[in-house]
Amino acid sequence: IRRQRQMCIRDSFKINTGMNRLGFNPQEAKETLKTLQNKSLFKSITLMTHFATADEPKGIDWQLSVFDDIAQHFDFSRSVANSASIVNFKKTHLDWVRPGIMLYGASPIMGQKSSAFNIKPVMQLKSKIIAIQNLSKDDSVGYGETFKAKNDMRIAVVACGYADGYPRHAPTGTPVYVEGKKTLTVGRVSMDMLYIDVTNIPQASISSDVELWGEHIPCLLYTSDAADE
Repeated sequence: IRRQRQMCIRDSFKINTGMNRLGFNPQEAKETLKTLQNKSLFKSITLMTHFATADEPKGIDWQLSVFDDIAQHFDFSRSVANSASIVNFKKTHLDWVRPGIMLYGASPIMGQKSSAFNIKPVMQLKSKIIAIQNLSKDDSVGYGETFKAKNDMRIAVVACGYADGYPRHAPTGTPVYVEGKKTLTVGRVSMDMLYIDVTNIPQASISSDVELWGEHIPCLLYTSDAADE
């Protein structure tokens, strides 16, 4: 006796409610879902959309109403909440939530720090100081002479660069943490090195640990948390 096995697929169905990134437009969505709900190939479907302004005064109602107008006609699970709507709009939690930026320990709301939502970092990038350079006023460091010392400075060279996943475009002034203190990068990030100001951290020396992001430094460099450093 040959048994025939039927494959059932669990899948998501994205509805474009105004962000205009991915998904079916509302009219297409209704017609397509009517067809899919009669297909035994799909064991379950989760209806999804994505909010464009959950972190802004406009909020989510303008998109949620479009989504609800479609979802109410179908007995499918629903998922609409991104990080900003998770913390801002409890009514969006529905069956599933989809945290994104908050998983990296960063605040999803401009102007509010991650600590306001008890968000904690989940990853850490650390390296070590491999050299110390003493700059005189007007000396430069790194490619392009993009940074010049306004006064005498003590600069540490850190063994990490864009080849290791550190953003090449991170500007002078990006925060780092070394020897229990926060300080700032200077100059352009190289492939496997970057430079930090340790003028006021005399205990910083070769082999000192440097946290580039983690417990003390948010891993996304242009969040509210980083802006306050």
